[in-house]
Parts: sequence; C-alpha cells; structure tokens
Amino acid sequence: MERQDSKGKIIREVYPSEVVSIIGSLAAGIILTLLILPFQTFSILIIIVPALLSLRGNISGPFIARSSRDLIIGVFDFRNWLQNVAATYALSIITSILIGILAMILNLTVFKLFIIPHYLLILIPCISMLMSISVSMPTSTLLNYLAFKFGFDPNNVVNPLMTAVDDFFSVVSFYLTLILLGVP
Repeated sequence: MERQDSKGKIIREVYPSEVVSIIGSLAAGIILTLLILPFQTFSILIIIVPALLSLRGNISGPFIARSSRDLIIGVFDFRNWLQNVAATYALSIITSILIGILAMILNLTVFKLFIIPHYLLILIPCISMLMSISVSMPTSTLLNYLAFKFGFDPNNVVNPLMTAVDDFFSVVSFYLTLILLGVP
C-alpha cells in the first residue's frame, strides 16, 4: 500500500508556495494596472484581462498536473511531454479566440467603443496567451522535476508557485502584445 503524506507535510509544502502565489498575483495585478492604464483602449482591454488570466490558470493547471503525474508514476518522457504541449497550445488558441470573440461581442453590444479594429480583440488574447504559455510550460516542467527530485510532491508545490509566475508572465505578455500590435 502506498504511503499517504501527513497533514503536516502537506501544509509545510503548500503554505509557502501559496504565500508566494498570493504576493505574486497581487504584484502582477498592480503592474498590469500601471502598464495598461495609460492606453486609450483601457476600457476595452480590461474586458479581456480577467478571462485571459483565468484561462491561463485553467490551461496551465492541467498541464502541470499531467507533467507531475508522469514524473510521479515514472512515465515521463519527451514524447508524452510533447503531446501535452501540443494539447495545451491547441486549447490555448481555441479558448483565446473565444475570449476575443466574446470581448468583441461585448464591445459591439454593450460598450460600443470603436477605438481599435475588432480583429485586434481576437489577436490580443491569442498572441498574449501563446507568449505566456510558451514560458509557462518549460518553467513548470522544470519546477515539477526539481520538486520531485528534492522529495517534494510537485502537486503540492508547483501549481501555486506557477500561479505567481504565470500571472507575471501573462502581464508581461499582454503588455508586449499591445506594444507589438500598436494598440493605442
């Protein structure tokens, strides 16, 4: 029978990473606000941000869980990892397009702000998510490996840490996307 982790061990592993997650997410939110507030399109951009951050977490979480599971059960290999990466990219693109379409519909029906072309409302989440997830996947894989190597349960440690890392890279990616696309 497999040994179960004690409550104390789980708390010792999870608590510090949750603190880092909370502080990192708050810092990312402050940085995001400071970066996009000067944009003329702030009122439209703010529609995209919550969905984009939530999406990133909903897509990164399963990727991290699948990678840590593969490490724990001893089946982690490059081919499985590439399949996981491909599935994560596909999910990212599909859901980013959906976020863009919903932002466009909200803008057309509720806000009626025609500051930027509507196709940018689809491109912004797509490019931003692809940039963010391209950093997230190798980082989370490395953290999973290191946690596992040093005797921690990657399921307890990596997901909260990656929340902070992903929030920061999502903010940077979002800002860089706005700059690259020339959003006013």
